[in-house]
Amino acid sequence: MLFAGTAFLGAGLLFVVQPLVAKLLLPTYGGSPTVWSTSSLFFQVLLLVSYLYVHSSTRRLGPRRQPWLHLLVLVLPLLALPLALPLDAAPPADSSPALWLLRTLVLVVGLPFAVVATTGPLLQKWFSWTGHRRAGDPYFLFAASNLGSFGGLLAYPLMIESTMTLQQQRLWWSVGCVAFFALTAACGVVAMRQSRRSEPAQARHRGQAQSAGPPMQEPAASSPGGQDGVVGWRRVAWWLGLAFLPSSLMLAVTAHLSTDVAAIPLLWVVPLAIYLATFVAAFSRRSRIAARWPARTATATAFVVTVVTVTPGLTPVWATIALNLLLLALVGYAAHARLATDRPEPQHLTHYFLVIAVGGAAGGLLNGLLAPVVFDRVLEYPLGLVVVPLLMVGLAGDRSDWFSRRYHPDGLPVALTVGLAAVFVAVGVAENQGVIEQSRTFFGSYSVQSEAGMHKLVHGTTLHGTQWRDEPRRETPTTYYSTAGPLGDVFGGLDNGRFDRVAVVGLGAGTVASYGRDGQVMTFFEIDPEIVRVASDPELFSYLSDSRASIETVVGDGRLALGERPAHEFDLIILDAFSSDSIPIHLLTAEAMRMYADKLAPDGVLVVHISNRLFDLEPVLAAAAGDLGWPAVIGHGTVSDATSTPSDWVALTPDQSKIDSLLRRPGWALVDPSERVLWTDDYSSLFDVLL
Repeated sequence: MLFAGTAFLGAGLLFVVQPLVAKLLLPTYGGSPTVWSTSSLFFQVLLLVSYLYVHSSTRRLGPRRQPWLHLLVLVLPLLALPLALPLDAAPPADSSPALWLLRTLVLVVGLPFAVVATTGPLLQKWFSWTGHRRAGDPYFLFAASNLGSFGGLLAYPLMIESTMTLQQQRLWWSVGCVAFFALTAACGVVAMRQSRRSEPAQARHRGQAQSAGPPMQEPAASSPGGQDGVVGWRRVAWWLGLAFLPSSLMLAVTAHLSTDVAAIPLLWVVPLAIYLATFVAAFSRRSRIAARWPARTATATAFVVTVVTVTPGLTPVWATIALNLLLLALVGYAAHARLATDRPEPQHLTHYFLVIAVGGAAGGLLNGLLAPVVFDRVLEYPLGLVVVPLLMVGLAGDRSDWFSRRYHPDGLPVALTVGLAAVFVAVGVAENQGVIEQSRTFFGSYSVQSEAGMHKLVHGTTLHGTQWRDEPRRETPTTYYSTAGPLGDVFGGLDNGRFDRVAVVGLGAGTVASYGRDGQVMTFFEIDPEIVRVASDPELFSYLSDSRASIETVVGDGRLALGERPAHEFDLIILDAFSSDSIPIHLLTAEAMRMYADKLAPDGVLVVHISNRLFDLEPVLAAAAGDLGWPAVIGHGTVSDATSTPSDWVALTPDQSKIDSLLRRPGWALVDPSERVLWTDDYSSLFDVLL
């Protein structure tokens, strides 16, 4: 109970702190979903370092000295508690956001996380040194540890985030750490005492075993790595692959959900919770016989998900999300079950978990650091789908299918992998038709497409702006920014469009610049330099170069950069910084709204684009208006022509005459004051605004 309880608590702390710290850092990194994949890379690498420490120290020091060393190590994290962000958490403009984020994570949580991360293999190794009847197979503690991880992950979005401020979360996590360190110290003392008592009995058992000959063993799982008890390079490579695939797939699914829904802990922890649940289920099995059905079911599901992936728009969003999560569950269980059945004897325990940690870190390295640099589009998810059939390698020993009887037993998995690869190559070639620019950065994957006399800027699966290329229509605003929509009413109906100084948070294709007038100054705040490059290239989009206004672009997070401007500088501020349906929550908090109000002229207008398929943000803006004491109206835009898009915009201003002017136009109404959801920098939850 002591060891299992300590493992449960440590794992819970380990996986509560991950979404907690990532949420702390989101505002300073523009709400980018890549914050989570990069943070996951950091946590996986630190996990690897912790496992390396356990492996090395337990082998070199043994049961009498290693616990003493770890008791000293437990004191070190106390120097870094409670958790807090450094003053220079935000990345400088000339630095790599990913590398600066990794550096900041080291300062914020590196030491406490590294020590807590030793929990799994260390407690199992300590337990194997005791004289307990289950000391010969301590892997059940791994299931207890993953159960704690699973519980911690679900508790964060469902209980902790919705009931505690960030300040409270940081303090209570620190208190939990102190309690965990005390329990770990108790486990260390028990391990040292029990190991001394059990050494004579263990020696007798070893002598009896040697005189009786080799023991009867349960049949080992069929794997390319070799037989149980032998840890050669092939077996290590097999463990690496089985650990790598679900880790990479988990991050790929998370990135997909975070990009098209929101960069919020709820959508980070669901895939990670599924991933950990498969660990719990797989290592709860005591059998070393590999089951065939998980790998075969995962392969069949991979083909279904491939069809859905290459035919976007034909499947409802909820069904696509459900299929992706189902695939992750099946692949995770298939891979982890094969890892569990191929587990070695306790003397190789720390080596085994070290290899698993390397495989998991490799998945994080691919998704969090290498992919955004090496690939010009999101390829890590298709690559993961392609190799899923290889989970069936080594499971066709009975040659139960026609292909395996006619060809090599493992020929079918290889053939299916080649088939999936061919599908994605063919689709990739087809999708490249009309693409004139393709790029990928820390903040997203972008393409510019030329179609029917129009250029389109696409981020992931979402259209972010279009422009006609012929001279008569080139300056016509399209999509959400149509002159017949709410934004057209703001520019055309208030002060006759005479906003001398305009700030726009979010650049996109630069469509808003088409509303520019002579003598007007428009300042665009854009966090991604690549978007600035694309929008400023007249061969791609010419809204900025064609505008009659004076255009200024500022690279940086909109809230931070706008906060550095003088008070009362702007007559109009436009917030349009959402990527896909992802919500940068830090732009909508009460503190952010007060800052915008300070930057507006006394009769200035704040306009917020809130179009969203999943969340109703009107209550958030209603609460913000109430906090400011300003009236607010919401405008609903409809489709007026082939290039316009339905959109929802909220306008807030202290000038009642401007509110009255908008209300006289069709599609505008007062914001409902009865439903208010106030977000602050210290507290926010999307559960209250789900549609």
